[in-house]
Amino acid sequence: MLEFFLLLAAIAVGAYVYRRMQRGAYVTVGVIAAPAPIRAAAKRLGYRAQPNVHSINTIHTPELCVASMAAAFAQMDKTQQLPDEPLIASLQNRLQVTKTEASDMAILAPWLVAQGGGATPAFQHLTKRLKQLDHGPDFDKLMRVLGDVTAAGSKGMPSPAQADAMGALARIFRTA
Repeated sequence: MLEFFLLLAAIAVGAYVYRRMQRGAYVTVGVIAAPAPIRAAAKRLGYRAQPNVHSINTIHTPELCVASMAAAFAQMDKTQQLPDEPLIASLQNRLQVTKTEASDMAILAPWLVAQGGGATPAFQHLTKRLKQLDHGPDFDKLMRVLGDVTAAGSKGMPSPAQADAMGALARIFRTA
C-alpha cells in the first residue's frame, strides 16, 4: 500500500513539473525554430525571439529592420532572384556596418520575411516596425538601400509589386 502512494506521489510530482515546464519559458527562451546558420546569425546580431511575440516585433535595431525590408523588397521582383552580394554591399555602405554584420543581416532577413507571411505583408509590417524604432531618421538610408536593390534587379526599374510597396511606404511614413 505504501508503494502505491509513493508511485502516485511520484506521478503527481512529474505531472506538476511537466506542466510548469510547458507554461514557463524554461525550454524555449530566445530559441528560434530555424536552421543553424540563421540561429548563428541571430546570435551574432543579438536578435532574440520572444515567446508569444511576432518575430518582426522583436527586431531591436533599425539596421536589421532595413535589411529585412530590403530582402522583402527584393523578393517582390518575381522576374529575377537577387544574389546576396549586392545586398551585403549595399547594407555595408549605406548602414555603415561591418561586412560580417551585413552578411549576418542578409542571412537573417529572408527568414524574418518568411515569418512575416511573405514579401508584401512582411514589408508593410516591417515598415511599421521601422517607424516605431526610429521615427524616420533611417528613412534616407532605407531609400538608398532599396534603390541599390532596384538597380541590382533585372530591369533597373521597380516591378509593379515593388511600386505598390513604395506607395505603402510613403503612406506609412507620410512622405507623399
